[in-house]
Amino acid sequence: MMELTGSWYESNVFSRVVNDIEFETDDLSNIIGDALIEKAQSIYTRLHAENNLEEAVTQLEKVLLRKVQLPIAIMASYHYYQSNIVAHETTSRVVKVNAENEKLAWEWMLDRDDQAHLKKAQRAIDNLIDFLDKNKMEQWVTSEKYLQSKSLFVNNTEVFGRYFPIDNSARFYYLAEPILREVQNLKLKKSLGEDYEALLSGFQADSLSDAQQRILDHARRAQVLFTIAIAVDRLAIQVLPEGVVKKIKSASQSVNSNSSANLDELKRFTSRMLLDAEDALNEIKKIRNADSIVNARLIPENNPSNKFART
Repeated sequence: MMELTGSWYESNVFSRVVNDIEFETDDLSNIIGDALIEKAQSIYTRLHAENNLEEAVTQLEKVLLRKVQLPIAIMASYHYYQSNIVAHETTSRVVKVNAENEKLAWEWMLDRDDQAHLKKAQRAIDNLIDFLDKNKMEQWVTSEKYLQSKSLFVNNTEVFGRYFPIDNSARFYYLAEPILREVQNLKLKKSLGEDYEALLSGFQADSLSDAQQRILDHARRAQVLFTIAIAVDRLAIQVLPEGVVKKIKSASQSVNSNSSANLDELKRFTSRMLLDAEDALNEIKKIRNADSIVNARLIPENNPSNKFART
């Protein structure tokens, strides 16, 4: 714990943080899948076996184990510190301070420390998923989360970032994946109509025409902007990427403002996102309508078998 977090003291009682480690392991499993957690546990077991099986562990596996351990350890220590502000004695909850050498931290100090832990944990998850993507880990590319993302027009973190900056946060992408799917099924499918299936299959087969490629670009833009608007409304602001939070603040004040976004700022931000998303849907309609006009037969074929035909 001390090596992974940099803030855990040897004098801390490790048994008191075990429950938090188990909770965070389950939470991480919901993101990367049970198979990867089981693989990391297998690597750890081999590394610490009594008959010294370290040679059976590859360097890649050692890196994987550390990257899995990091977010779990950081978040576990974060929750441990939050529940360790007071001592739980038999009579009541008390605060123990060495008056000569210690002072209680101010509330704003605790808040900043919490934010620092959360940001560090979020970066650790982003780095873990980036590592899994680059190395095409079997347990990752066959996981339900990964496979589900491949049925979306916005099918990875890099594509999402082309249309809205999320600090290359794979954690946020997979957190927002259900919203991306909701937007695709409820918004894009309706706007694309009969072109939806052809666009999706052509995209997955990498065989889109120029017109379809233009439609895909607008569809992705709409999907991302709708998703951001819905995520800001549904999710806690603490789990949003810093780039999104800065954009929210800049809706009414400077980008570098440190004050929390209020309700009016959130409404202004989401309204702007929804308007831009609707503009993207309108561009799709323009392209589809132009294509239908070009291919429409304006004058019927003059067939002699028709009653109005003359010879």
